[in-house]
Amino acid sequence: MHLSELSAWNSRIETVHNAAFYALTFDVRNLLPNTLTYCGGVRYLERALAEERITSVLTTRSALEEYLKTASLPAGKGIAVSDAPRADFFAFHNYLASETDFYTRPNESSIGEGCTIGKLASIDAHNVVIGRNVVIEDFVRIGANTTIGDGTIIRAGTVIGGDGFQFMRLPDSIGKVAHAGGVRIGEGVELQAHCMIDKHIFGGDTLIGDDTKLADGAHVAHCAKVGARCLVAAGAIILGSTIVGDDVWIGPGAIISNELDVGDKAFITLGAVVTRNVAQGEKVSGNFAIPHARFLEQLKAIR
Repeated sequence: MHLSELSAWNSRIETVHNAAFYALTFDVRNLLPNTLTYCGGVRYLERALAEERITSVLTTRSALEEYLKTASLPAGKGIAVSDAPRADFFAFHNYLASETDFYTRPNESSIGEGCTIGKLASIDAHNVVIGRNVVIEDFVRIGANTTIGDGTIIRAGTVIGGDGFQFMRLPDSIGKVAHAGGVRIGEGVELQAHCMIDKHIFGGDTLIGDDTKLADGAHVAHCAKVGARCLVAAGAIILGSTIVGDDVWIGPGAIISNELDVGDKAFITLGAVVTRNVAQGEKVSGNFAIPHARFLEQLKAIR
């Protein structure tokens, strides 16, 4: 697909320099080759054009003019401009998801040997691949484009592959952003009762790594990635596009904001509200979360 097709779809979008793209995203940390993204300001435009895997950018005319004052357009990059690049980007994404086969995956549904599936479980007929010896209890809902690894256990009331909380404000309403991706769950995972794992917005998968365990009511939002052997306690929330490393502890009721990085073997204590990246092996506490030792010092000072 080419940027010129955006202009053909929406006359308010002008293609300045044409280029091909094969994927969409708004998170520059999770890129496929030949990706289209959007940028509202010159700082984000500079960052996008410097990224090799981004070949096409939808931005504002003012941001492009500001960029061209000090730099020239890199070879092979495509640029289109509109008055509302974010709204137009998501509207185009919705069009691709609902009216074209841009995100369509081949139907490869299968259920492996030795599985135990409750009679009251609901499993989508399209592109759900379940490995061997998987346990799926009653009242579980598994949406399309889901892959579940061998030996995984999914407890009652869990929803895998539902739409996430991604909307866009319009002048007189709130618009829904389509979720066209899927969920990939590794081997030996356990999702206890009433967990929620949202599917990816674009063509990728929300990921849960091998041998990771989520307690009752844990929520992993769209486009997030949770590594291997993590322990996510009851009621914890991991918001969209956040990347959690391996062997991480996330305490009960903790909230990790969107688009963050949590390093391997990090420890997030109960009730922590995490709004910044957490380094490998770091322990954080509090609202907003800070290094645990510093949190204890401050707590002692006020008692």
